Amino acid sequence: MACNLKNVLSSGSQCLESPAGLSNHVFVVPLDSSHIQKMGIHDGANEYVIIPKAGKGKALKGFRIDFKSQTGQVTSEANPQGAGWSHTGTGRVELNEDAMAYVSRVLHNSDKYLYFFPTGKTTSRGAEYKVVGNQFGEAEWSVAADSGVARSDDHGQTFTVTCGYQVYPVVKWYGTIVAENDPPASTFKDNTDDNIVFDNDGNPVSSPSSSSDSEDSDSAASDDSLMEIP
Repeated sequence: MACNLKNVLSSGSQCLESPAGLSNHVFVVPLDSSHIQKMGIHDGANEYVIIPKAGKGKALKGFRIDFKSQTGQVTSEANPQGAGWSHTGTGRVELNEDAMAYVSRVLHNSDKYLYFFPTGKTTSRGAEYKVVGNQFGEAEWSVAADSGVARSDDHGQTFTVTCGYQVYPVVKWYGTIVAENDPPASTFKDNTDDNIVFDNDGNPVSSPSSSSDSEDSDSAASDDSLMEIP
């Protein structure tokens, strides 16, 4: 086994279980200055450094979309040499067809969002997420709907979010994301009590949030390496 080989990373520490797959939801975080102050890739590591808006503490605020278990996936493929990688995230939503269609229209017509897929792993720095999107707002959302034929067929709406440029084949973020939800109105919900809410103009509705969180600072990267979010 590879675990018995010497000089393979830290050998024994790589011998633990490493199941595939993702959790059954994605967090959609608006890429604007009301949520994120600065962000950029950590120097020398495939991680994002994200500084939330002053006063929001370390947690990011996002909208949660739940999808069918074991349908979520994040993949990447290499672009031509010198052009990085393209990232793709997918999942299938089977319930609340009308609300999902409405949500998809909003996301399809805007690229100003980041998509955080939880891996189910937790570290001392918080939950681990695989990120699709970049600080330039280049994530594109699309959906394909399928009614199925037989009653037992897979059905629903399969979403695909694609980011055409990233400097690593896998980009992660560690931390906490708090779901911004508001009761009733036009809601999206699939299998859980968490929902995503949009107003009649197609804009996400934010819950009132506390301003008691302290301003976040991150020493992992200098201000020069982070991009100010307009």
